[in-house]
Amino acid sequence: MRSSRLLALTFLLVPLTAAAVTVSTPQGPSEVFARGDLLDVVALLRLASAEVQFAPAAGSYNAAGAGHEVQFTPGGSLAVVDGKLTPLPGPLRLVDGHVLGSLATIGALLGPFGWTAKGSVGALELAQAGGIEQVELSVVRAPTGTTLVVRGTRQRPRIATLPGIVMLLFPEPVALARAVQPEGEVLSGELDGGTLTVRLAPGIEVASSYPLEDPPRFVLRLAKSQPAAPLVTAKGESLVVLDPGHGGEDLGARGPAGESEKAVTLAVALATAARLQAAGVTVRLTREGDETVSLTDRTALANRLQAAVFLSIHVNASPARGAHGAETYYMSVDASDPQAAQAAARENASAPPDTVQLILWDLAHVANLNSSARLARAVQERLNALQGIRDRGIRQAPFVVLTGATMPSALVEVGFLSNAEEANRLLARDTQEAVAGAMAEAIQEFLHAAPPDAVGTSGPTP
Repeated sequence: MRSSRLLALTFLLVPLTAAAVTVSTPQGPSEVFARGDLLDVVALLRLASAEVQFAPAAGSYNAAGAGHEVQFTPGGSLAVVDGKLTPLPGPLRLVDGHVLGSLATIGALLGPFGWTAKGSVGALELAQAGGIEQVELSVVRAPTGTTLVVRGTRQRPRIATLPGIVMLLFPEPVALARAVQPEGEVLSGELDGGTLTVRLAPGIEVASSYPLEDPPRFVLRLAKSQPAAPLVTAKGESLVVLDPGHGGEDLGARGPAGESEKAVTLAVALATAARLQAAGVTVRLTREGDETVSLTDRTALANRLQAAVFLSIHVNASPARGAHGAETYYMSVDASDPQAAQAAARENASAPPDTVQLILWDLAHVANLNSSARLARAVQERLNALQGIRDRGIRQAPFVVLTGATMPSALVEVGFLSNAEEANRLLARDTQEAVAGAMAEAIQEFLHAAPPDAVGTSGPTP
């Protein structure tokens, strides 16, 4: 055992061969120090017109240019980019007075200054970013798990998943700054126009996705595949969590005569709960009175209770005073239309800014999206029939209150308080009972329907 450890240590201490490699730049070829597959970071930053200074007291380097500033330290795998702590794809090494990094790390340091490094160590081209965006996919491992990080674009891709495959669909075509190499959970990656298809190792799936800023990145968190828990449909065993929107100091939308959304949502939720309980369904409410409950605590309650369904109940508002009827949403990384985006912005208003920035786009259980769409469709169809309106269709938007739900979940706007006539109806007990009855029937229909796998996989793409 001792000899094997000494052998391993000896192997690690063997120096790699140092050499100068030629790098192509817009100003012409230039030689840069290299060792193995590592290149001189400082030299490349200077070739990209960044001014690089060493701070002896801090033991770190500072690169500035094009209105951006990047600080990094030899031996570290983090950088401070425009004041934000940013993980690097790999560590920086100090060798013979040179700070060396891998191509992926160099690309991350060059990116804020608008430059890319394309090719290989032996045939490297340094170029200013322009035209089609150059994106890079890297695998980042941390104690909290493995993530895929897309760098080099501010475009926010849609995510589509199949068993063993995740597709990133960018709004505009992109190019790969470097080929996707097999690494751990990632088997391969191929780009076709604006679609980047990544093949994952068996038993791995995308658990969540979200964007980060400064510098712009898009992150996909990976996890081991978990079989979807079957919905409990036996009478008397189902658990449904109803969420009356707003409450306490948060009044929600206001009607022309001062009607408050929080009062209507509580009345409708209580009536819906009574209908479901009469049918043998166990129901919990996120609030049973006029109290303040944070958006994240509402979803957390449903998760703790391992609910089969989470339905958040709201009332809409619109500058168009004639707008009327119900609208039902389920979670998505992007809003399906401007109206959906406005609805999400209004309902997310009570969330702290850091919550919106850090978890808004976290689709915690991608496998539930199709089921959530079925739930939203069932609710919308029942309310369409009740209100006698044309089908507005179910919509998608990034609602904080739906973020992280580990069960099928949806948000329903039962009407418009901004419409004086509809506001009067929604305040009436008979209307509230009718809406509650329609939603209770929709939830029961959903609970007793065959799970998606039994009827095919033609649900909407996440």
